[in-house]
Amino acid sequence: MQTRSLHTLITASEKDSGNDSGKPQRESTLSTEKTFTATTAGRIFADLISHVGTVNVFVEPSLKNAEITVRTGDNEGPLADAVNGTTHREYDYNGTNVLEVRVPRVEGGVFGGGTNVVQIGGSRFSFNGGVINTGTMTGVTISNGDVWVGGQRVVSNGRVVAEQGAVVGGSGTGTITVDVKVPSLSSFRLDTTSADLTVHGGDLQILEVKSVSGDVDATAAHTLRANMTSGDLNISRVEGRADLHSVSGDIEIGLYRGSEFRANAVSGDIDVRVHQEAAGEFSASTVSGDVTTTGADHLRPRVSTVSGKHRRR
Repeated sequence: MQTRSLHTLITASEKDSGNDSGKPQRESTLSTEKTFTATTAGRIFADLISHVGTVNVFVEPSLKNAEITVRTGDNEGPLADAVNGTTHREYDYNGTNVLEVRVPRVEGGVFGGGTNVVQIGGSRFSFNGGVINTGTMTGVTISNGDVWVGGQRVVSNGRVVAEQGAVVGGSGTGTITVDVKVPSLSSFRLDTTSADLTVHGGDLQILEVKSVSGDVDATAAHTLRANMTSGDLNISRVEGRADLHSVSGDIEIGLYRGSEFRANAVSGDIDVRVHQEAAGEFSASTVSGDVTTTGADHLRPRVSTVSGKHRRR
């Protein structure tokens, strides 16, 4: 395994912005990044755990060695710590090369009853109980009494620590992004809480997703396995087997041309367009969600729903 060492990028420039103190303001661009490159060339099984943020998979026919990059716009704080703490291993499993990457959970701030107010400059941030999910707060991270804005710590244990006249901005994103680059016919598995997944480019041999609230948008896979709670699943094409489970998220398959299809949902909708070359068993069931099948009559599909509707096209 070739690992590009972690690097933090900090570019600072001072400029006189005409502030009342007469002191120059400092504007920083900050980021943290870690990259892992497979030592074995060719297709691979990329196995990723990343609980928040965004995951992008790029299937590149000309690529020789798979590569996974974990990054955030922050150079300190819980998000940067998660990138720093990311682990990996590469191993052979029954003749398949596996590249496994684990991003630690991001610590989030938990506030008790009542209203908490943080004032930074002319801006006021008000929180009334609940959990602050750092994965969805763009540019602002709150954890254990500390506040980061734009990747820079401005409050530590309730005390303002930013320099007077500092301009807090730059590329701090308040999220984690994972970019996965794999050769054609590779496989990918994601275990996440809320990260959204997008697959670009060519076909994956196997796409497997376990998600609570993240959405999945993919081009094509031979085998598709998904276990989702509230996120939506949208894939353009499935060439082989599909085994899909959802609670409230919708399932949409642009074109199914496989040999076995099974999908069930509670309140989510299921929408599948079937190619005439598709064969084998086809079953779809919901509790209150609707099921729409297009071109599936030759498969004699088994469709059931309690209070939803089945639409044949």
